[in-house]
Amino acid sequence: MICFCTGLGLLGLSWLLGVSSAFTAAFAGGLAGAAMGVAGAIVLMLSACVGVLLMFVGIIWIILRVIADQTGDEAKQRYKNVQR
Repeated sequence: MICFCTGLGLLGLSWLLGVSSAFTAAFAGGLAGAAMGVAGAIVLMLSACVGVLLMFVGIIWIILRVIADQTGDEAKQRYKNVQR
C-alpha cells in the first residue's frame, strides 16, 4: 500500500509541477527560461514514470497479499473463529 500511495503521490506531484514548469517556460521567454523548462520537464517526466512503476508494483503486491491471505492455513483459522 505504501508503494502504491508513494507512486500515486509522485504521479500527482509530477503532473502539478509539470504544468507549472510548462507555464514558467512559456512566460519567462528567452533561452534560459526555455532551457530550465526543458530540464525541469525531463526530470518531471522521469518522476512520473517512477510513479507509474511504483503504482504498478503496489497493485501487484496488494493482489499477491490478497491471494496469499486466502490460501494460507491462518486464513482458515481466522474465518473459523469468525463463524462461531
